[in-house]
Amino acid sequence: MYKKSTLFGVALLLIGTTTFAQRKSVGFDTTNNQLNTVVVTATRFPKKLGETGKVVTVITQEDLQRNNGKTLTQILNNQSGVIVNGAENALGTLQEVYTRGASSGNTLILLDGIPMYDASTITNTFDLNFISLANIERIEILKGSQSTLYGSDATAGVINIITKKNYTQPIGVNGSASYGSYGTFNGNATVNGTVKKLSYQVGYNYLGSEGFSSAYDSTGKGNFDKDGFTRNQVFANIGYAINPRWQINAFANYARYSAGLDAGAFSDQTGNKVNNNTLLAGVNSKYSFKSGSWNLIYSYQQNKRHQIKDSVIANDYYFYADYISNTHQIETYVNLDLTQNIQFIVGADYRTSNTDEQYRSAFPVKGISPDSAHMNQFSHYASLLLHNLNGFSLEVGGRFNYHNVYGNNQTISFNPSYLINDKHKVFINISSAYKTPTLYQLYSEYGNKDLKPETSLNYEFGYQAAVAQNAVNFRVTGFYRQVENWIDFYSAPWPDPSFYYNADKQEMYGAEIEGSWNITRDLRLTANYTYVKGKTIDQDTSYNNLYRRPEHALNASLGYQATKKLYVSLQSKVIGKRWEKMYQAPSQPLASYYTLDAYADYQINKHLKVYADFRNFTNQQYFDIRGYNSRKANFTAGVLFNF
Repeated sequence: MYKKSTLFGVALLLIGTTTFAQRKSVGFDTTNNQLNTVVVTATRFPKKLGETGKVVTVITQEDLQRNNGKTLTQILNNQSGVIVNGAENALGTLQEVYTRGASSGNTLILLDGIPMYDASTITNTFDLNFISLANIERIEILKGSQSTLYGSDATAGVINIITKKNYTQPIGVNGSASYGSYGTFNGNATVNGTVKKLSYQVGYNYLGSEGFSSAYDSTGKGNFDKDGFTRNQVFANIGYAINPRWQINAFANYARYSAGLDAGAFSDQTGNKVNNNTLLAGVNSKYSFKSGSWNLIYSYQQNKRHQIKDSVIANDYYFYADYISNTHQIETYVNLDLTQNIQFIVGADYRTSNTDEQYRSAFPVKGISPDSAHMNQFSHYASLLLHNLNGFSLEVGGRFNYHNVYGNNQTISFNPSYLINDKHKVFINISSAYKTPTLYQLYSEYGNKDLKPETSLNYEFGYQAAVAQNAVNFRVTGFYRQVENWIDFYSAPWPDPSFYYNADKQEMYGAEIEGSWNITRDLRLTANYTYVKGKTIDQDTSYNNLYRRPEHALNASLGYQATKKLYVSLQSKVIGKRWEKMYQAPSQPLASYYTLDAYADYQINKHLKVYADFRNFTNQQYFDIRGYNSRKANFTAGVLFNF
């Protein structure tokens, strides 16, 4: 299967490059030099990609508009170096983000630069089922160890979800509605505008689906029930310009969803569901002065999960669980233009969180009290950026972190790069990172208060270029990461205790190739390939640790602006063999697979667009999680409007 699917992906690339060779005399769009793209996540202030050695992938508004019908995690799952396990499973499935092979919880999720956590989960990860695409302007994916600027959990990368802002008219209305397979309806509406010094945005999103069985019926005779999903989300952002230099924004994002669950792999369950909700709210202030700006941000996040297993199956048992977490964060930082070519950022942040976890079951299960399960940490950091000194740029920085449980730790970053004629960039990154033990790992019945933070050292090197009159943009990156004190779970046979502990170390290495070809003004080919390998070394033994993560992953898309109003595209994904970790049993293989998708949209007028998205139209049966269904052939059709 893997060889056949790989050949298909290579064939698609050859078709695109052959077309390029045949049509290159027509001419190119010469404005698309990605090294001139301005990003904010790499340095925490606007900077061209050519002036920083960081590895950043940008999903633009144009990219999002040409992927209507997809979820946030489906779009992330097509990017180089990123695997979102569960993105193609039933809605409500846990969406685990693996960046460059790193395990879940090592990629920090940001919303407009603000960290998103759930302190009640095992790995601290935020549930991406809460986020719709309705209010997203762009997404920046910053890869590599980024703890110097972003602290804990940015071990393998950062995903910054940037919302829409900067409205110019007094009032505007936009939204969308779609319907598709599994009885899925998605609708949203947003009102926004600017009146003198006040800007505002208020929106609502609804997503509902009859769904399909989360668990796979291997016998075909189980009549597994459908696991439905319903999500409601409201968001608001109000900004006020006190004067031309000083802007204050208040924001709030609340989402709630319910989803049906099954008993486990290959096992149906009719009385099992979860109700989740999250609230992120806060205020940020930005004061600009002649040579920089001062930023002050406060945010509060609360997550609540209520799981119900009210079994009607003989010899089964009931289970009720409530998980509540609260996180407060305050951060301030100043960026200064010391000279035309030297910039400096210095900042500090304070974070505190607690969790309350209570269970009721036929079997005794210990809960977690917020009085004991809490932690706080304080960090200060600084980074110096020299940019475009005859093409040479350099970023150096460090962070010092104080934690109330384990003590102190620090990080460093060293990132030189060289830009040649604004067309070619070579870069090297050497940086360290850390991930603090979570409240669950410290205070649950399996907790270990002697845990040390995971620490890592990351090496990157690569080359990025815009060639053929900017028609071809590509980047090649190699990486190596070594993690010390990796937090692992020792699962002992009953009645011996199981617990979390620090393993010796973990190693990962690999490479990414990503690029785009503007074959003509109307025809574009994009593709990326990721190779990643890893192992855990523990007490003189080593073993593969990349469970559910492929060694090889390929994505390709060929898009064509057929007319001024009609856009069509074809996408392919190839995923190599993976392994599933089993409880006190040998790991099980997950077979390689490929999928084919097609998309089309038509711009009726400046206010109205319709689209159709067909996914996995060859109806492949594959598994990203052993024993759980992935979506077979499915479609979404919808309409977008703005006034």
